[in-house]
Amino acid sequence: MLNDTNKRMQYVYTGFSSPSENFSESSISLDEYLIKYPAATFLAYASGDSMANVGIYDGDLLIIDRSLDAISGDVVIGVFNGELIVRKLLIIKGKPFLSSSDKECRPILIALDAEFEIWGVVTSSIKKFK
Repeated sequence: MLNDTNKRMQYVYTGFSSPSENFSESSISLDEYLIKYPAATFLAYASGDSMANVGIYDGDLLIIDRSLDAISGDVVIGVFNGELIVRKLLIIKGKPFLSSSDKECRPILIALDAEFEIWGVVTSSIKKFK
């Protein structure tokens, strides 16, 4: 208990404003917001937590755009030696690498003779809480 009468207790309202206060007649389209090129976009579920440090967790729904050219730093979906993977594409000294977000795993060099194809660039990850 504070005995100092010069100190006042301040209260901060932490509730939510009325939903109708900022209500607009316009609607929100998640398709328009999340998908730039619908004909070139597909969805896939993430499996595993190797990309957790970039915000992609097991069970997340990924939005993948096939029309984008992947650049260094993009999270991509690809087939590497017959396995479908989600990894960050890195170009280091002109050489392509695939990296998980796990700091303990070193990036994998994509050798010239490797079977590798990028299927698309991950543009969004959707997480369900329930």
